[in-house]
Amino acid sequence: MKNVLRIVAGLLGVLFLINGLQWIIAPASIAEQLGMPLLEGVGLSAQIGDMGSFFITVGAMTLIGALTQTRHWFYAPSMLLLVAALYRTLSAVLYGAPFVMPAIIVEVVVGLFLIFAGPRIATED
Repeated sequence: MKNVLRIVAGLLGVLFLINGLQWIIAPASIAEQLGMPLLEGVGLSAQIGDMGSFFITVGAMTLIGALTQTRHWFYAPSMLLLVAALYRTLSAVLYGAPFVMPAIIVEVVVGLFLIFAGPRIATED
């Protein structure tokens, strides 16, 4: 079970890293995949910086957690994903943004998976 969780966490980490790298290599492509226009000017800088750093951080910390078998590496990416889901939900409720259920489901499922998997992967007490 432990190795299955490590492999799943590692694959998730790699997928998030790839998305993060796409924000610097092919931002128009990843923006389109995520259903958003590529912004211009200061918005472009914020979009690439914020989105890229989000995906790189989630991916790197998840991968480090899976490789080192250390539970605390899973907590920050879990929090980032769960807060993103919360903010997506609030944007729909408070501001009429589209409720993007598929993205929210991914963020919640992966975030909760990391909370579940961390202690089961960890080798420390």
